[in-house]
Amino acid sequence: MSGFYQSIAPWYDRIFPVDPEAVAFAAKRIGIPAAGASAPSVLDAGCGTGGLALALAGLGFRVTGIDSDADMVRLATEKCRAFPNAQFEVMDLRDAGSRFYADSFSAAVCFGNTLVHLTSRDEISGFIRKVRGMLKKDGLFLAQILNYDWILDQGLTVLPAIEDDKIRFERTYRPEAGSERFWFRTVLTVKSGPRVIENAVPLIPLRRAELAGMLANAGFGNVEWFGDFNGGPLTEQSLPLIVVAG
Repeated sequence: MSGFYQSIAPWYDRIFPVDPEAVAFAAKRIGIPAAGASAPSVLDAGCGTGGLALALAGLGFRVTGIDSDADMVRLATEKCRAFPNAQFEVMDLRDAGSRFYADSFSAAVCFGNTLVHLTSRDEISGFIRKVRGMLKKDGLFLAQILNYDWILDQGLTVLPAIEDDKIRFERTYRPEAGSERFWFRTVLTVKSGPRVIENAVPLIPLRRAELAGMLANAGFGNVEWFGDFNGGPLTEQSLPLIVVAG
């Protein structure tokens, strides 16, 4: 996974700019700290180049961002000099449970379809259990993946391209023969070159019911589902799947 994103790191912020709706959603759910109050501690798991983490730090949260890609973390660290309440570490999600102690965080955020980049359902379930252990008693876990029920049931193989005057980023899914995994294939065209970067990484197409079971097994008792960062309901045709578990 690291090599996949390492190759597109210089253009990552252009492909995946900070979503102000995602920032507002996370801040509202976690609770923006009042003046003089202790700042909630937040783990941004799969932080990329730090856009979400730094936006939350700007709102007063204490944020630790982790990502397995060293280039991403380097870019995030370069941007965080104005935010003493943000820090970044190169870390595989699977190692987070041994790095952080119990009750470390008020919330953990895992956006950007990060969960399904783990290599098996057991790894995803194990990571969720580790998150539960790292959270304070009333801590929240906020995650966003794609709505794989819709993708699987409709047999979708192409996601909308991301394009501006500098780049075009094309995304396709292909089932892996004899496996429950997908191959996520991308083509990044840098128009100034022109330069074309092709990549592929396996993903786990996780259905809502599977994720719900993992959350329940980890000890999360209060689970809410959304279809967008405006708080809209999750429907059959929602592309994002967003969950808040406590």
